[in-house]
Amino acid sequence: MKKIIIMLFIFMSSTLIACVNTQTLENTQEETTETQTTETQTTETQSTETPTTGTPTTGVTTEENINKPVFGDMDSLIGYLGESINLFEDVFVIDEEDGDLTEEVTIENLSDLPISDGLLDTTGTFIIQYYVVDTDGNITMKERYLIIYEASIACDIEVEGFILTFCDDFNEAENTNAQGVDMDKWGYQNGDGSEYGIPGWGNNEQQYYREENSYVKNGLLFIEAKLESYGESAYTSSKLVTKDKFSQAFGRFEARIKLPLGDGLWPAFWMMPQDNVYGGWAASGEIDIMEARGRIVNEASGAIHYGGQWPDNIYQHGSHTFPQGEGIDTFHVYAVEWTNTSIKWYFDDILVWEATDWYTEGQDFPAPFDESFYMILNLAVGGHFDDYRLPNSSIFDEPVVMIVDYVRVYQFDE
Repeated sequence: MKKIIIMLFIFMSSTLIACVNTQTLENTQEETTETQTTETQTTETQSTETPTTGTPTTGVTTEENINKPVFGDMDSLIGYLGESINLFEDVFVIDEEDGDLTEEVTIENLSDLPISDGLLDTTGTFIIQYYVVDTDGNITMKERYLIIYEASIACDIEVEGFILTFCDDFNEAENTNAQGVDMDKWGYQNGDGSEYGIPGWGNNEQQYYREENSYVKNGLLFIEAKLESYGESAYTSSKLVTKDKFSQAFGRFEARIKLPLGDGLWPAFWMMPQDNVYGGWAASGEIDIMEARGRIVNEASGAIHYGGQWPDNIYQHGSHTFPQGEGIDTFHVYAVEWTNTSIKWYFDDILVWEATDWYTEGQDFPAPFDESFYMILNLAVGGHFDDYRLPNSSIFDEPVVMIVDYVRVYQFDE
């Protein structure tokens, strides 16, 4: 009898333990599910905030495979509205068998990213999806954040030692033409130069300047050269001037500009005298803040023209070579600081060269550079500056544009 009772007790105890274990397992599974749900909700919440690292909280995963390509670490990409960006910056991929596969990387969701005409067009945080496959068919995907901020308002920036006298950051204007250009600040010089008595603009240039070839978009000024016949010219472009609207003697004149590449392209940011006090060109002077040859990617230059009237004029110039990967097709700030004893050229605040000696026939120094000058922005095609080269027609398959972020002028705060 005792034996039966003991066996019954053992059986009941085992059953009770099994029930307890079953309930404990169920409770554990419920807690795990709740934890996973909470973690998922947390991940979703975090993905809407500005990330602190370059790797998104969610992403594509693949099976572990020691032979698949491996991406290097990448920080978030930071960009600003209206600017261009290199989406492949710091992208690096190594495969054990194939070696460096960086050049094989593609972006799966490129069409979904906020980029229009090569420029960032929407602020916010986005995810870039990189994709690469090796020769064995192994696939690796990697994600990183693209964070786009509102660009600073250039006309609100104060510079110690200077007083702002002119600014156009192409963000807001009341009196604009059909292309959005502020007509209180800019005018146009249209045609092929014949209208001013200098066909080919005096340089055998091949473009016909038209107002329609310049326009404002996303806080930027675009000056576009086109392969199209107009009048007797094979190309069209645009030339903007502040003549009769703004001119100044002495101070700092600067613009942030991105230039197009291609044989025969001649973009420039320069100045001419408001009044030819000392006579025709170049007796009254010319200041070239920046000019470049689209054929030479890493070089821009500046110059002054003075002396007597053509052909008795002379000039001085200096040039600057940009680091590899930072050529004229990226944004740079081109500036001169002009006093009554010197003119200094700065590219990205690097002193490029300085002129301290010039003259105008029959006048005392610092003539001719003691009078007010107005500013000019233009994109020429052909001409003597690059030995009369002309562009390959294929470059016009995409827009050929000179892009201006802002133009500012200061007086010295003395």
